[in-house]
Amino acid sequence: MSKKCVQLRYAAIWMGVLLCFMCTCANAQSGSGNVKNIKVDGTVEFIDPSVVNKVILSRVQMSGKPLPVDSVVIDEGHKTFHFDLKQDHPGIYSITTTYWDHCEFWSDADVSVAMRGFDTAKVHVKIPHYNFVKGSMDNNFINFSNQISQLNYLRMIDEYNEGYYAKQHKDKDSAWASYLSKTKRYDSLSKDYEQRMDVLMQAYADRPVTIYRLRGMTGTENKDEYDEAMIKLDRLIERYPWLSEAKQAKNTIIENRKQAEKVAAGQPLPEATYLDVDGKNHDLKAYKGHYLLIDFWASWCGPCRQAIPKVKELYNAYHGKGFDVVSISIDKDNNAWKKAMKEEQMPWQQYISPNMDTTMKQFQFSGIPTMYLISPEGTIIEKFTGYSPEAEAAIKKILSEGKSGHKKVIKAMSF
Repeated sequence: MSKKCVQLRYAAIWMGVLLCFMCTCANAQSGSGNVKNIKVDGTVEFIDPSVVNKVILSRVQMSGKPLPVDSVVIDEGHKTFHFDLKQDHPGIYSITTTYWDHCEFWSDADVSVAMRGFDTAKVHVKIPHYNFVKGSMDNNFINFSNQISQLNYLRMIDEYNEGYYAKQHKDKDSAWASYLSKTKRYDSLSKDYEQRMDVLMQAYADRPVTIYRLRGMTGTENKDEYDEAMIKLDRLIERYPWLSEAKQAKNTIIENRKQAEKVAAGQPLPEATYLDVDGKNHDLKAYKGHYLLIDFWASWCGPCRQAIPKVKELYNAYHGKGFDVVSISIDKDNNAWKKAMKEEQMPWQQYISPNMDTTMKQFQFSGIPTMYLISPEGTIIEKFTGYSPEAEAAIKKILSEGKSGHKKVIKAMSF
C-alpha cells in the first residue's frame, strides 16, 4: 500500500472519529431528546404491613398533579420493582412507594434507586427520606436540588424549635432567648437556599433538566421570580423544541400572573362557595360590613394548628369591634377535619373547600396557613403567608386604626 493510500486511510479514520465526536456533542447539546425508552429499577427496605403496598411511577406535570403511568405491587417477599418506561422525550418522573416515600428523576438514561419506603419511626412526620437516584449527569441536578430543599426544610424546623423552646424557658434562663434575638445568623433560610440553588443553576445553565427548578418558580407565590423564569424558559424553548414542559411552565406563569392580579390588595374578594359540616354550600357575602380574616388551613398542618391560639386571642380582642374570622380547610379527609375542629374548639365559622386545587389556585397560595384580611367593603387588604409576630402586629394595627395596612404579603413559616 502506498504512503499516500495510508495517509488517506488514516485521514478517513480520523474524520470518522471527528464525526462521532460531533454527533456526541450534538446529542449532549440537544439534551438527549431522542431517548425514548429507559429502565427504572429499585428496592424498598420497609413496607406497611397493614395495606397493599404499591410502587407508582408518574410523569410530573408543569401544573396540576403528576400523571400515573405505571404501578406494581410489592410485599415482604418481593421488595424490588422494575418499569420499562416508554416516552416521547425525557422529562421529570416521580416514584412513590407505600403511599409515603418518594423520589424524582430525569428520564434521559436508565435509573436505579434504593428507597426506605414505610416510616418505621414511632412518631410519623411528613418528611420523606432523601433518596439518591443513580442515573445520568443531568439526573444529578434533581438529586442536588432535592437534597438542598430537604436540608433547608430540616434547618427550618431546627430554628423554629430552638426559638420556641428558648422562649418557653425564658423565665428560668433568659440567656438563650437573648442570644437568639440579638445574634444575626450568617444567612437567612431563604437566602441560603437561593444561593445554593443559584450555583446549581449556573452549573447546569441552559440544560433541559433545569425545568425542574424553573417549575418551582412558576408557583402562585413567586411573582418576584416570574420575569427571571420567563427568560430562562424562553431559552429552553428555543434550544430544545421538543421540551413541551417549558411551554407548559410558561403558560402556567401567564395564568398565575392573571389570577394574582385578581387577588391583589384593593381587589374585591373572589366569589366562591364552601361546605359546612353538614355539606351545605355557603359564600362569604354575609360578612360584608365587618373586617374578616380568612384562614386557609388543614388538620395535618403543624404551623396552622400552632397559629390557632394566637388567632383566638385576636378574635376575642376584636370580635366585639366588628372583626370576624372564617377558617377554610383544604383537607381531603372530612373525618380528620372534623376531629381537628373538635380538638381546637375554634369559636368562629368553619368551612371546607370542595376542591383543594381550585381554592389554592384561586387564592394563589401553595403553603398554609395562608390568611387574607378583608375590609368591611369586601376588598382584600393584605395577604399573610404563614402567621408571624409581624403579621399579627399588622392585623392589630389595621383593626385598631381602621386603615388598609401596608398592602403587601407578609411571609412566615408555613407548610
